[in-house]
Amino acid sequence: MAGAKAGLYLQSSVSALRGVGPALVPRLQHMDLWRVQDVLFHLPSRYQDRRHIASMATLQPGQERAILGEIVRVDHQRGGREQWLVTVSDGSGRLQIRLFHMAVALRAQWQVGRRLWCFGELRGGFHGLEMIHPEWQMADVPQFQAPRHLTPFYPSSEGITQTQWRRWIAQALTLLDQLPDYLEGRLPPQWPGLREGLRLLHESADEIPSPQHPAWQRLALEELLANHLAVRRMRQSGMTQNAPCLRSEGQLWRRFLARLPFSPTMAQERVIAEINADLARHRPMRRLLQGDVGSGKTLVAAAATLAALEAGYQVAMMAPTEILAEQLHARFQQWLEPLGLEVGYLVGSRSPRARREAAEALAGGSLRLVIGTQSLFQEGVAFACLGLVIIDEQHRFGVEQRRQLLEKGAMPHLLVMTATPIPRTLAMTVHADLEVSVIDALPPGRTPVETLVMPDSRRPELIGRMQHMLEAGRQIYWVCPLIEESEILELQAAEASVADLQAALPGVAVGLIHGRMRSAEKAEVMAAFQSGAVRILVATTVIEVGVDVPGASLMIIEHAERLGLAQLHQLRGRVGRGTQRSSCILLYHPPLSGKARERLRVMRETYDGFAIARKDLELRGPGEYLGTRQAGILQMRVANILRDEALLVMVPALADRLLQEDPEAVQAIVQRWLGNRVDYGQVG
Repeated sequence: MAGAKAGLYLQSSVSALRGVGPALVPRLQHMDLWRVQDVLFHLPSRYQDRRHIASMATLQPGQERAILGEIVRVDHQRGGREQWLVTVSDGSGRLQIRLFHMAVALRAQWQVGRRLWCFGELRGGFHGLEMIHPEWQMADVPQFQAPRHLTPFYPSSEGITQTQWRRWIAQALTLLDQLPDYLEGRLPPQWPGLREGLRLLHESADEIPSPQHPAWQRLALEELLANHLAVRRMRQSGMTQNAPCLRSEGQLWRRFLARLPFSPTMAQERVIAEINADLARHRPMRRLLQGDVGSGKTLVAAAATLAALEAGYQVAMMAPTEILAEQLHARFQQWLEPLGLEVGYLVGSRSPRARREAAEALAGGSLRLVIGTQSLFQEGVAFACLGLVIIDEQHRFGVEQRRQLLEKGAMPHLLVMTATPIPRTLAMTVHADLEVSVIDALPPGRTPVETLVMPDSRRPELIGRMQHMLEAGRQIYWVCPLIEESEILELQAAEASVADLQAALPGVAVGLIHGRMRSAEKAEVMAAFQSGAVRILVATTVIEVGVDVPGASLMIIEHAERLGLAQLHQLRGRVGRGTQRSSCILLYHPPLSGKARERLRVMRETYDGFAIARKDLELRGPGEYLGTRQAGILQMRVANILRDEALLVMVPALADRLLQEDPEAVQAIVQRWLGNRVDYGQVG
């Protein structure tokens, strides 16, 4: 085992490891390896068995083998590419080793008569079998030791070799006895202890440890526990502060319901009761509201808003786009102005005078409800008595944006809503700082949207179907998704689709909406579509969330193979909001990749947003599924949310026990696994 520098400790910087110079420190830190202890938890991604010496007489091309023999010939070729050809024999046969870029100090070792150990892939060469640049050691020196355990391969970065990783790990393993096991006596008896498990994973002498191995599971559980504890601690730190008590008698809500042409579902009523109970406490509400597309989250937001307004406090509702903010503003005006409540509107595209007047009314307290975009948390916007913050489509916002908006008030309550459901297993870890409410039923009368998948070569047939629907008084969305991450190319594609549709369907009003339009222009086109003056709306994915046009019953998505499941499900949710039967047609351009084919299959067969979210998570993995800003502390070293779902069930009870019995261990576990990442997710 490689020796370590004197004075090496688990908490030493990685620079304390022999062989880690100043140039390598930032590369290791970029991989989130800051301390020697972090290197211990940098586990192999695969293993090779190099313990058995193969007889050269048995070697075959394509094999990876270890050999031991005597050097019988060394040829130095200086042609177009300088190389060394070393012939090795073990008595049963011969093998040629081909090497390039040999340092002067290494060349001197290649002498006829010396013994050599090599491991590499065998290939057929001009003079028989050969290995090209294998790993090698001189076998006739006292320090030579053939591998006694499986050879690990570590996730790496440019400029760091596997030999370097193994030397650093070997140094770190000399400190293993200093590593405290905070879960000793609290885990299944068949699992190894922390120190035993780490040594096995780095130096397995028998089987190749899979992620189902007890040693791996032991570490995965501790990492999941660390994430859970970190998020819970963030939540508890907020709970120590007083929030305004928004207790109301429900008079505004009853007046609101009396005017509503339908009744809330039982699922909506259950969630509203949960929120009202939170608002009536002095502890700040931190609640995530999940509901599938069209489940009625906006009505729940209205109930929370009315409770806060009746209690005498202000409400700020933030949406990710101006289109969605405009839709929410129009809906709340329709609902609340008959009750004598003013609904403010604050977005970047409004005139400086209108923004200034809104800001003054909020600061003075005369305006008590405002709906807007990120403009709500900009400098110069202050609230007299902000009691409740509602964030729609929360996955679109980063942690810092949510924190800035919450800082506009004295610890206001927070309700975040999403129609992109997070599977329960993921929510248990990502949102341990949030109470989770789920609207698990659609309003009565909603029928699933028929979903068809077809190649774009059938476009003429599709135009005929559109003609029939238009004659029946229906309206149609035609979506052109992002092309090569270019708004300009996306716009060109959308404009070309408008021209094609106008030529194919003369006399039909076709509107266009895209991300480069000014907000006033977008609002004008949307108003024309909602009124029925525009029959076909060609749009980029800016209409993904929030747009509500009950008369639209056909959604056509071009190049559907380019979109993720969550986006496809959101877009499909723009239709089926009225009483008529609705359809969604996913046009694709062949050939399809395997993943694209699977996404389209899921969309054709599945309507449940939670099932779609789970499949999306399987296909993309937690980091990409959540996005960088939301992944935060979920960049895990060992655990995998889906693979280790069974472990997640153990985490809350284990966390409760540790918090009660050993609070110091809680801090140590979080620091061990998260280190510099514990600032993520402060707000939820």
